[in-house]
Amino acid sequence: MAASTPPKKAPPKAKAPAKAKKKALAADLPAEATETGLILIDEPVPVEAAPAPAAAPAPAAEPSREEVGRRAYELWLARGGSAFENWIEAERQLRRR
Repeated sequence: MAASTPPKKAPPKAKAPAKAKKKALAADLPAEATETGLILIDEPVPVEAAPAPAAAPAPAAEPSREEVGRRAYELWLARGGSAFENWIEAERQLRRR
């Protein structure tokens, strides 16, 4: 069997175009900006005002523990059942009102 030679890799691309572009941009700036690294703008930049956020509906007030307990007791008197299930049902009913 003949020994195969590995394929040759292409040479890496030169990064000269990126540097040339950077130099071209630096040439457009005043000397002070390139020396200090700062760019000063003489004209104000217009800024559009952000739209006001839509008013969210006020969240419904959570029922108090006393209200939930009272309603859970009413449910228990009416149908019996689990105290936990009656509590959850009482919370659900009171939040819908």
